[in-house]
Amino acid sequence: MSLKIIKCEPRLARILLIAAAILCVATAWFFIKWNFANAVASRLDTKRVELKPVADWLIQIAPNDPQTHSSAARLFEKTFDSADLARSLAEYEMAVALSPNNFMTWVDLGKARNLNGDVDRSLAAYKRALELAPNYAAVQWVFGNALIRQGEADTGFPLIAKAAASNADYAQPAVLTALQIFDGDVDQVRRGLGDTDVTNSALAAVLAGQGHFDGAFNSWSKLTAGDKDTKAKQLSEMLIEKFAAARRFQLAARVASRVRTGDAEKPEIGRITNGDFENGVKLRNAALFEWQIAEGTQPEIGLSEGQSYEGKYCLLLMFRTFETAAFRSVSQTAAAVPGAEYEFEIYYRSDVKTNASLKWEIVDAMTTVPIASTPPMTPAPDWTPLNVRFRVPADSDGIIIRLVREGCSGPSCPVNGNLSVDDISIRRL
Repeated sequence: MSLKIIKCEPRLARILLIAAAILCVATAWFFIKWNFANAVASRLDTKRVELKPVADWLIQIAPNDPQTHSSAARLFEKTFDSADLARSLAEYEMAVALSPNNFMTWVDLGKARNLNGDVDRSLAAYKRALELAPNYAAVQWVFGNALIRQGEADTGFPLIAKAAASNADYAQPAVLTALQIFDGDVDQVRRGLGDTDVTNSALAAVLAGQGHFDGAFNSWSKLTAGDKDTKAKQLSEMLIEKFAAARRFQLAARVASRVRTGDAEKPEIGRITNGDFENGVKLRNAALFEWQIAEGTQPEIGLSEGQSYEGKYCLLLMFRTFETAAFRSVSQTAAAVPGAEYEFEIYYRSDVKTNASLKWEIVDAMTTVPIASTPPMTPAPDWTPLNVRFRVPADSDGIIIRLVREGCSGPSCPVNGNLSVDDISIRRL
């Protein structure tokens, strides 16, 4: 078999080469323009309505790129001018026509149609998006909400339930919607959204925000122990803060006792936490139900080892001051049973010299009004018990015990010496 050589006329060859070069340049130019327009459109700040001419220019450069039309649609949508809304809808329609299998363009189109008052075609766009992405939470969420707004809760609610089950970001909005649908019936909400940790976490947060503290606690208590220690730790601390702010100290103590870890004792109702000081004290950033030591330099406060009433440590307060303003208090909040009678007990020893009185005061945590106080701690070289009985107000479930100083008048109040305290407790009678 012989090889045949086909010869081209020089003129024809030049024409073919020029045509190929032109085609390559045209193709390269097309792709350069398209990629440039796409890149700019994807980064266009659609909140700046003054960029509308830029959007028009990008569409002229790349009229067949759905990205340029989508970006223009979002930009024109922001003006809320009736003419611009119509233009925005047209651009969304074009983006869908150019990219019919992109479910997010259908979602955007559904929103645009709804803004223009075309509810039926808006739902049709959402339905098409769901057909393209049946398991995508964002599509389920927007379509479900649209159906609920049109009175089709039976169809829409299962969709938002699916969205919340697969994406925790939708859990709280789903709970809010479900509470409205079911007139605040929490059990119905659980049946609709699922009695899961995600649902109960969202219920706890929402109900606490609405002031339904018992319901919030009940929802929180359904969480698994692992969640209360890890994923729900932030939620738990938020609930403690909200319960305390609402003066629901028993609820706050119950949450704290389940989530606080480490060596520090956990709070219990009707009990002082770490009353023997064996678990240390924090000079700052102490949590609720832990010992709170006020800012300042006087008295100096710390743990003393080997001189305790029982155990290893006691709390030592060293007074070296002449100024009335120089006084750091020590206090602790404790949950208690409303209306119950308790006995407060503390052991102390002191060589403090002062004309003022140092004593312990029991305060209603609801109103911060004192309800009882011990006799003054007079000088005592040996460990000495100090007791006082008190009754918790019937409308309160928390108390504060605190060290107070009385009898100072004017800018000068000399206090010198050491005060040690240990084994602080309350006991229900």
